Amino acid sequence: MQLLMSTHPRPELRPYVRAYAQRVVGTSEPVSVESVPAQLEQILNFELGVMPGIFHRDGKLTDVALIGGAQTTFSGHLDLRPGVESFAVFFQPAGWTLLYDVPVCEITNRFVDARAIIGPDIRALWNRLGDMSTFGARVRIVEEFLLDRISFVSTTNHMAATANYVFWQRGAIRIPELASAHSLGLRQFERKFERETGASPKVFARVARFQSALDAKLASPQRTWLDIAHSYGYHDQMHMIHDFEKLSRTTPSHLIAQMGDVRPPALALAS
Repeated sequence: MQLLMSTHPRPELRPYVRAYAQRVVGTSEPVSVESVPAQLEQILNFELGVMPGIFHRDGKLTDVALIGGAQTTFSGHLDLRPGVESFAVFFQPAGWTLLYDVPVCEITNRFVDARAIIGPDIRALWNRLGDMSTFGARVRIVEEFLLDRISFVSTTNHMAATANYVFWQRGAIRIPELASAHSLGLRQFERKFERETGASPKVFARVARFQSALDAKLASPQRTWLDIAHSYGYHDQMHMIHDFEKLSRTTPSHLIAQMGDVRPPALALAS
């Protein structure tokens, strides 16, 4: 049996964290494969059991503690094997950046060894999580760890905050208005946003809309794709299908079938 648990963060952490999730694959389960489409959360992932096959588009990943940034194209796939036990923190698109002052662009479209960025603290956290037997206990440990960082959050990382804003607006933004809010010309703003986040504002907004549409279907399976297309600003259903094929390499309905529990319920329902 494959067991998935997820929950939302405590209020103080919601500006930085969207959800926590844990996946446990029973020892008698067959190997399954899940597709990972484009997504904007920064993700801190811990492997606490059998190592799954984690295949990013740049190659196979083998680190037990990974931090990944926004993925603006199809990311890869997971091979879930018997005995896999994973715990993940899904941050806001710049949540990890704001807490740890690691530039957004350094991990955009990448997954890297979190120990190489943060050092022994992450190794100690991984060990503590492994010693716990319940999802709730692991959430409490991670939240204690993250709460210690709030006092260090920079209030001057304007592009990181803008990346979060574009996401919260589900991509429904006018880029010239963002440029004006930063007292920058359009081209100057676009260059600065891309330099600091690793993606152009147009691409970032496109993925935000795609992800919001996908989460809407996951949260309410009875909704039609046509209704979702209209709700999230697509010109028509074919426009939405084109975006899905670009960002997930498949159609909306096929993606839902192929991604399994990659986007856990608490994440799809997060505001």
